[in-house]
Amino acid sequence: MPEKYVRQDALPILVRHTGRTTLPQDPPVLGDGRPVVCLHDAGLQSSVFVDLLGASAPDGGAIAFDLPGHGRSGSLDSLPSIEAMTALAQRVSGWCGAAGPILLGHGMGALLALEWARSQPDAVAGLVLCGAGLALGIPDEAIETMRQVTRGKAPRPFDPKRVCPDGGREMMQRAYMEGIQTDPRATLVDLEASRTWADAFDSKASGIDCPVVVVTGAAEDTGCVARAEALAGSLAQARTTTVEGAAHFLPLEQPAALAQEIRRIAEAA
Repeated sequence: MPEKYVRQDALPILVRHTGRTTLPQDPPVLGDGRPVVCLHDAGLQSSVFVDLLGASAPDGGAIAFDLPGHGRSGSLDSLPSIEAMTALAQRVSGWCGAAGPILLGHGMGALLALEWARSQPDAVAGLVLCGAGLALGIPDEAIETMRQVTRGKAPRPFDPKRVCPDGGREMMQRAYMEGIQTDPRATLVDLEASRTWADAFDSKASGIDCPVVVVTGAAEDTGCVARAEALAGSLAQARTTTVEGAAHFLPLEQPAALAQEIRRIAEAA
């Protein structure tokens, strides 16, 4: 998949995109249909979307990028708030020519997608949200554990329940590797920013009026599923769907199912 670096706020941002390779200074050539912008989870990076984009690129093309402090983008620190992350995502997408996109948000990326739809309601065609329940319910202990990791007093945590057992050892290893490429200091900021934004979500939901599908994995934690269903119930044009053979890591576990939901949103937009 083609890659390039885009400078934003003096930081190099790694962008992965569908379509042909272009010169480093030129934006991608995405296609004529509705583009898709993929927004990654806390502590992860755009590589989690590679299977999805490689197997079933939409007609309008797609981009995925590493937020600052994540993956191969510059800085050791994440941006301090969901609003700041969303503003950067909007600038990167604008440079790439991804106008009026469908937003695919995974975990924390679902919060970015919701904030984007709230802050620029006329600029978003629809949302595909997966793993949102986890991002909407960050517990105190998760933040404290990551704080101890940044101090060298605890190992980096990995919860195997976030991966469906049907994927076997290989899928478990892939999910684990996705979670250790970002500095824990950035992950800590991600978790704190997610909880701050989620705590105020009730006041934001009424401003989101585009088509939304909230996707959960059949093996996902029941508390996460309940929060995802409550999220869908709070939005004007949302529906829910459950995907077999998946838990939290839907972009890795069932990319074809997410691609199908993107096509359905494109038809509804």
